[in-house]
Amino acid sequence: MQTPPLPARTTPVDPDEINLLEYVYALVKHKKLIIGLTLLGLVAGYVAALIKGPTWVAEAMIAPKERESQQSTSLAQLGALGGLVAGSLSLDVGSASLNMMDMILDSRDFGAKLIEKYSLLPVIYKYQWPEKYKKYWDQSLGAWKPTFARPELLNMGRFVQTKYLKKTKDTKKNLIQLSIRSKDSTFTNTIATAYLDYLNEYIRTKVQSEAKENVAYLDTQLISIADPLLRTKILGLLSSEIEKEMVVSREAFKVADPLYLHKNFKEKKLFPLATGVGLFFLSCLIVVFGHALASSQKSEEDKALIEKIKRELLLPGTRKR
Repeated sequence: MQTPPLPARTTPVDPDEINLLEYVYALVKHKKLIIGLTLLGLVAGYVAALIKGPTWVAEAMIAPKERESQQSTSLAQLGALGGLVAGSLSLDVGSASLNMMDMILDSRDFGAKLIEKYSLLPVIYKYQWPEKYKKYWDQSLGAWKPTFARPELLNMGRFVQTKYLKKTKDTKKNLIQLSIRSKDSTFTNTIATAYLDYLNEYIRTKVQSEAKENVAYLDTQLISIADPLLRTKILGLLSSEIEKEMVVSREAFKVADPLYLHKNFKEKKLFPLATGVGLFFLSCLIVVFGHALASSQKSEEDKALIEKIKRELLLPGTRKR
């Protein structure tokens, strides 16, 4: 007699086991909701970008001016005296090196003197803290009211540098790209123009002052030197320092690309992308979470916790009074 086949064994379903196909189906089933929320995020981001408005950017590229004189060579030919002279002279081959310009732009002292020279404190307060500006600035007198607590200029100089100034140093091209960014075109142009004008004046004054000190020092050395060869070398150094003064007599650096004010509207791309992607993942999370709550086998303890969650979320008709 033939024995009947044994029934196939069925594996019991684990209530904690996750079936990915179920969640894929849930996402596909609610695709209209996901697409709708994503489009809503794109539109909301674009509207937010329009409300926020553009950023005004003033950009310029500057480069140090170079001199043809080789001061270091002349000093090397002076022998032992050259070492003594080098210790007392400023040995910049150019009128202002790239590192020197970068260091000045990072200086709090430069920022403080810039604000003081061009009287930028009211301009900064008017843009950055309009309520304080209206409260403490006397329009009729064009001065601060006696109750105004004047801030430390060194701190204000650092604030302007970190808040609005952006610079990029390119050592290969020997350039520094400066940019000032704000929401107000007048403020951006005022700060950027002040930076370029005062940087030129600041470097020119610094270089000329150092050159005059070097000339005075070399003059005193020239009096005490009788050797004609050394005198010739000292005269070469004197001419080099005088040349340095002449190089910066009109401008301390070259403006490779003049100041250019333009409108930057990156928010039109950034905001819609951020909100659209955010709502896309949020809608997917809602669908997955809702499917997990609706389809999974739940114990009495899980059901009680779900009811508590609903009450805490203030869902209509679920909170018991």
